[in-house]
Order: sequence, then structure tokens, then C-alpha cells
Amino acid sequence: MTDKAVKKESFETYLAQVSDAVTALEGGKLKLEESIEKYETGIKALRQCYAILDQAEKKIQLLVKEKDGSLSAKDFEPAGEEKTTKKKLEA
Repeated sequence: MTDKAVKKESFETYLAQVSDAVTALEGGKLKLEESIEKYETGIKALRQCYAILDQAEKKIQLLVKEKDGSLSAKDFEPAGEEKTTKKKLEA
């Protein structure tokens, strides 16, 4: 492992790597070793995509208008999760 800082790629870059790997694997023209390398590259890129999406999900907050007309911030919860945290906003 090196001491150099690893440059973070964008979500779109990782997604393009996944797409490239899928296209190459579906083409059926790769040798076994090349197929394995493409598969590993695609899986690593896909994991990075999931990590980036997870971080973005944690940052998202929804603004909710309460019955009394005030606004409150509620942490984003993916479908199926019921935990709610509301923070009252001063308007």
C-alpha cells in the first residue's frame, strides 16, 4: 500500500465502470482471465456506488410542513424504515 492519498472518483465515474464491465462481460469475447478481472473491477465499482449513495442518503433531510403551518426538518428514511427524527425550524 502507498502513502499517497487516493483520489475519490465521482458516482458517475464508478457507474460508468460498472456499465463498461457489464457490456464487456455480456459481449462474450473476453478470455477467462479478462472476464474475471472485468467482473472484479465491476464489483468494486458497484460497491463504491453503494457507498456513495449511502453517504448521500445520510445527508438528505426532508422539509415537512406541520399542521400548524410551521416547517420542521426530518431525516430521510428509506422506504420500509419507520424511525423519525424531527427538528423544528425557526421561520
